[in-house]
Amino acid sequence: MFKNDLLKNKTIIITGGGTGLGKSMAMRFGELGANLVLTSRRQEVLDGAAQEINDKTGAEILTVPTDIRHSVQVGEMVNKAVDKFGNIDGLLNNAAGNFISPTENLSENAFRT
Repeated sequence: MFKNDLLKNKTIIITGGGTGLGKSMAMRFGELGANLVLTSRRQEVLDGAAQEINDKTGAEILTVPTDIRHSVQVGEMVNKAVDKFGNIDGLLNNAAGNFISPTENLSENAFRT
C-alpha cells in the first residue's frame, strides 16, 4: 500500500515504544524507512525492542530512557534526538497516562500521580 521509502530521512519519536502498540507502530515506521527514537522508562526494554526492529527493518534507532512525567527528561531526549538525526518530523505519543481532562488544561503536575 505504501512505498517502502515513504518515511526515508524522516525521524519519528515514539513514547512508550518498547512494547505493545508502540513497538508495533515503530516496526511499521521502520519498514517505511523512518529513523526512530524509542522512549520508555526501562533501557533493557528499549534495547530489546530496538534490536528486534533493527533486525527486521534495518532502521536507524536511538533509544532514550525517558519518564514523560518529567519535563527535563523529555527535553534531554528531544535534544539527543536532534543531535543524532538533525530534526524531528513526527511524534507518536503512546506512553500511558490516563487523565479525565482536555489536554490543553493539563499541567506537568498531572503526570506526577
